[in-house]
Amino acid sequence: MGSRRWRVVAWTAVVVLFAAVAYVLVLRPALDHAFEPSPTTAPPPTAPASPTAPPGTGGAAPSGVPMPVGNLPGWRQVFTEDFTGTSLSSAWFAYEGEPQADPGGYFKPSHVQVTGGLLTIGAWREPEHNNLYVTGGISNRHTFSSTYGRYDIRFRMDQGTGIAYALLLWPLDNHHPPEIDIAEDNGRDRSILYSVVHPTTGGTILNEVPGDFTQWHTVGLEWTPGSLVFTLDGQPWATVTGSVVPSEPMALALQSQAWFCGHAWEACPDESTPPVVNLQVDWVVAYVPE
Repeated sequence: MGSRRWRVVAWTAVVVLFAAVAYVLVLRPALDHAFEPSPTTAPPPTAPASPTAPPGTGGAAPSGVPMPVGNLPGWRQVFTEDFTGTSLSSAWFAYEGEPQADPGGYFKPSHVQVTGGLLTIGAWREPEHNNLYVTGGISNRHTFSSTYGRYDIRFRMDQGTGIAYALLLWPLDNHHPPEIDIAEDNGRDRSILYSVVHPTTGGTILNEVPGDFTQWHTVGLEWTPGSLVFTLDGQPWATVTGSVVPSEPMALALQSQAWFCGHAWEACPDESTPPVVNLQVDWVVAYVPE
């Protein structure tokens, strides 16, 4: 990435925004059963083909970087997912419904595909949903959670105005806040990655780092008592410390989302948005402190 510059931005104006983003998972306990797909759930035959998904690579990492296997100094590996096979593994469930506070988006399990060694979450318009760009999201909170840990996610995102991504930790008890967004953007372009912390006390702590996130990168988080260290391709780039750091069990969620027009921070789809916009994840690993 060359020379990097980092900024910690205190934007009072986006506090309300991120409070809304915090609810996009649609994971309320009373509705969990409505969002869990059948193991045989597959995209409809008319779903647009992914324009960027690479073919199978015979066991090689599609992103060019293999999934780490084994413990690291100070960390014990407890969760791995490299998205092999042709369907979502039982470690995850896909969710469905309109994101709260966002009438411009909709989640459907049929927009979640596993093929060629990748998780692909595709966004495309669906007439039955007011011609919105429908997207998808998955969570592993039914099978894995931890208080403190290290997380690494290998991902990339197509260009597509108005289609944002979020790779995050969500509270196991489903009571928000807190929330830790390891990586997300606002759908304006793929030249800035944001990390966001939503403390239980309210407000937001936002950091940003430049890069080309249409290319493959590994984003990560080292979460210990009173400390969050965000990493990009193995290098720390932002740190949050103190009482704002969450201290309760949390689980992973991976998603993309279209936003409504007129939003203060999030872009909405326009005439430049491609017919299909893919979020792709090669692998996910998680560790707990030794």
